[in-house]
Parts: sequence; structure tokens; C-alpha cells
Amino acid sequence: MRRGFLAVALTAAFAASALTATDTLAATKARTVGCRGTERLCTATVSLSGGASNQLVRVELPGTSWRAPSVSVTPKSSRGAYSISHKRFALGGSEYRFTLNAVQSNPRGAHLTLTFRKR
Repeated sequence: MRRGFLAVALTAAFAASALTATDTLAATKARTVGCRGTERLCTATVSLSGGASNQLVRVELPGTSWRAPSVSVTPKSSRGAYSISHKRFALGGSEYRFTLNAVQSNPRGAHLTLTFRKR
């Protein structure tokens, strides 16, 4: 019985250290952008040029109580050349975080525009 407990404890400790290493890696690759506008409507622009691989993006929002953003891409030819996952609000709603993946072949000037509106 003790051997089984030890194996479970070691597995849990290893998983916790792996999670910490992943969080640290994501933090070093994080990109922070501001949201320009007012307390009721603001937009944030995230570049797709050069691609991205599991990049954490943080959008700093003025205030809290925002709806999930609408997302548009420029140029339209980059429509299928990116993906957004793990979308969530953080820090009491004053920050929006997501993971961005984008192909390297996105042209110069390609970007996402996230539009936030108050509830």
C-alpha cells in the first residue's frame, strides 16, 4: 500500500513541476497589448506577421465587465492562417488572455483586431 501511495505522490509532484515549467515558458513568450478606446468600447490589435507558436497574448482592458470580443483579421487572406484557444478573462476582468497560433506565411501587416464592448 505504501508503494502505491509513493508512486501517486511522485506522479503528482512531477505533474506540478511540469505545469510550473510550462507556465514559466508561456510567461516568457507572452505578448502584452493595450486596448485603445473608452470605458465602453475599445480595440486591441495583435500582429500575425512572422507567425506565432503557442504564444500567450494578454490584452489589458480599461475597467471590468466586458463581453467576449469580436475578432476580425486583416487581410482577409489570413482568415484560416491563425487559431485562438484558451480564451479567458483574468485579473477580475481587467485582462483578456488567449493562446495564439499563426502560420509564418502571414504577410507583413497581417493582424487581428479584437473589439471589446461593455455588458
